[in-house]
Amino acid sequence: MSKLVVLEFGEGDFEQGYPVTLQIAEEGKSVSTKITGRLPAAPQVEQSYTRWQSCYFHYRLSKSLMRLDHVDTEIQNVGDFIGDPIDECLEAGSELSYTLNEWLKSNSFAPITDKFFRKIKDHEKIRIILQTDDKLLWKLPWSLWEFLTEYQYAEIALSPRRYEPVSGGKSQRKIKILAILGNNLNNQSKKDQNDIDIQKDYNILKQQLPDANIEFLEQPKRKQLTDKLWEQGWDILFFAGHSKSERELNQGSIKINEDEWLSIEDLKLALNKAIKKGLSLAIFNSCDGLGLAAELSAMQIPQMIVMRESIPDVVAHEFLKHFLAAFARDRSLYLAVREARERLQGLEGEFPCASWLPVIFQNPACTPLTWIPRSYAPKLQTVIAASVAVAALMLGVRHLGWLQPLELKAYDQMMQQRPHEGIDPRILVVEVNKRDIDAQDKKERGEFSLSHTKLVQVINELNKHQPLVIGLDMYRDLSPLSDVKPTAYLEKLFENEKLFTVCKVNNTKEGNLVGTPPAPFIPLESLGFSDVVFDSAVNPDSKIKMIRRHLLFMNPDSSSRCTAHNSFNWQLAEYYLDTKKNIKPQQISNTELQLGEAHFKKLPSNAGGYQGLDNRGFQILLNYRYGKNFANSITITDLLRGAPPDSIRDKIILIGVTDSAVPDDFQTPYGTQIRGVFLHAQMVSQIISAALGERPLLGVWSWWADGLWICGWSFVGGLIVWCVWGAVPLVLTTVAAIFILYGSCFFLFMLGTWVPLVPSLLTLVSSGGILICYAIYKKSTINI
Repeated sequence: MSKLVVLEFGEGDFEQGYPVTLQIAEEGKSVSTKITGRLPAAPQVEQSYTRWQSCYFHYRLSKSLMRLDHVDTEIQNVGDFIGDPIDECLEAGSELSYTLNEWLKSNSFAPITDKFFRKIKDHEKIRIILQTDDKLLWKLPWSLWEFLTEYQYAEIALSPRRYEPVSGGKSQRKIKILAILGNNLNNQSKKDQNDIDIQKDYNILKQQLPDANIEFLEQPKRKQLTDKLWEQGWDILFFAGHSKSERELNQGSIKINEDEWLSIEDLKLALNKAIKKGLSLAIFNSCDGLGLAAELSAMQIPQMIVMRESIPDVVAHEFLKHFLAAFARDRSLYLAVREARERLQGLEGEFPCASWLPVIFQNPACTPLTWIPRSYAPKLQTVIAASVAVAALMLGVRHLGWLQPLELKAYDQMMQQRPHEGIDPRILVVEVNKRDIDAQDKKERGEFSLSHTKLVQVINELNKHQPLVIGLDMYRDLSPLSDVKPTAYLEKLFENEKLFTVCKVNNTKEGNLVGTPPAPFIPLESLGFSDVVFDSAVNPDSKIKMIRRHLLFMNPDSSSRCTAHNSFNWQLAEYYLDTKKNIKPQQISNTELQLGEAHFKKLPSNAGGYQGLDNRGFQILLNYRYGKNFANSITITDLLRGAPPDSIRDKIILIGVTDSAVPDDFQTPYGTQIRGVFLHAQMVSQIISAALGERPLLGVWSWWADGLWICGWSFVGGLIVWCVWGAVPLVLTTVAAIFILYGSCFFLFMLGTWVPLVPSLLTLVSSGGILICYAIYKKSTINI
């Protein structure tokens, strides 16, 4: 859990003391604790700071390679210092540390520290913001507060008392940085051995931030710098070079090239634009930056890192190196500064008080910028391993058939989204509806929908207009045991080779026999079975069976009274193609035959979304022709009244019952029901259209091709997490990938191939989700 602690210093000074208000809140939530206290008058703190500053100035004059190329003549005369500058500075620093901590241990301030101890746990991450307009308080080394040694995950930032919310605090991996490398000369235009090493800042940025988008401006002109700030959006503004602040810390300046010093006021309009575009952090790895911070804070920039005093070149490089290393491995901004600042203590034998120099300025209304680094993104080998593991698991689940219901629903969904294809003009369905049935004498027709007399009349009427072939989708048991005796003329009609009828191979058993037989005088060549194969219905409770597959051939059992090997619809389509187009089927193997331009391949037991399929016989997928009116139709009554000859001539005629009282309904993937005669018409249309190259047959890939496809999309899910970070970009990229997946599956479906959609979608999301969880777990195991 992270906490935000605000210590607001009211109006006061070291002669009178300061009123102090403590506020504690969980990050992102409203204040839960508020208490007031007071720090008493403490002129000794100001005196100790002044002495230390004089000693540090003396030390500074003894050192070259400072990132400050001017001399502050207002600092007291250094002639009073006769000892070693480093020892003097360290001694003054110890005195300042002691007086500062004694002041903070005052009884009037104790209620605040006590409340802090009670409300904040030592393992929590804490941002402490000192809000004050007193510039002398800004100068104090608050990192020396002994109280903070109890909290290893705490760091202090400064802030003016007045602030406004702005955009910022984005969490992302691909950070955009504008790096300004200013003038490196200590003596205006003379190059000498004391010049600072700006090139090293350049190298550190390149080495520590390989994944960042960094644009370098080396000793730019004023217009070049302002144009960059205006024209592009930046996350971080970095400056290395010489800088200075006015004595009252109301203004700061940076030296951008050999000839130009620019104040923040000179860049105000361009910086305001950059802040509005999302500039979240400014880093001034240069001397004396409190004046810069004062001006930028008034512009409401979210965060800054500056140096309190003059900084040696070596210290500037070390801080930058350690800060970027920590920040880029997902330390928070505060903890990255603390880690880098504390590591400077190792240099204090040569560079006294180095760890005091870096300070954060924070706009309390903004969330600090965070960086999700590539170190937390899984490595490519991890992505590959996770993707393969997820795909293997999904293939196993698929093989068990657990995904079959979802895959069949996805199949239906793609069926429904295909465009309407219009009617097949080669087919005419003659409907026997309720009005046609009721118009007959019941005694004459017996148990049939049409009497023999009416049936003969219908076929004769059709033959007058020369149809190519007629299919009778009606069971007519004309054996001697039936109540209605056959007529000689009806028997003579079935001698015509272009008249076909149906029988049923599998049906309710009667004794030792199964199936529905044809009339005994109908030749086998004129027979086709009407059997279909069922899937689960859209509504599992529905008694109407779902048809997604097309049964072309089978070997009837010896006990069946229907001995047809070819389906009724195949018989009609084959007759049409042979007579009209001279196209005959060619057997390629037991599982494949060619008819015209189409290759009919038997569905394997594991075909697409089907797993453990009962694939007896020769089954293919049924590529429905979409649309309610996919074929022309006419009723018996209208036919006998006189149908247009062109609607019959050279057509494939199917005669069947459409009266809803006769149970002959089937469910389609479109969520609609279809009568048996129209189902056969769909199947006839499929065979002919495929043979003539007009419409594709629906097929599936081999099991290994399906496996590669699923594994590929699993890898895509992993790559998204590997390449993209941040909640919004990750969601948007994943959604785009899902659309591409669905679009690819639908496109291939339109071309005639049913590829795995559901398992691919699940692996895409699962592999990405697992890698995100892995990254979160990896992050949680590191103490930050």
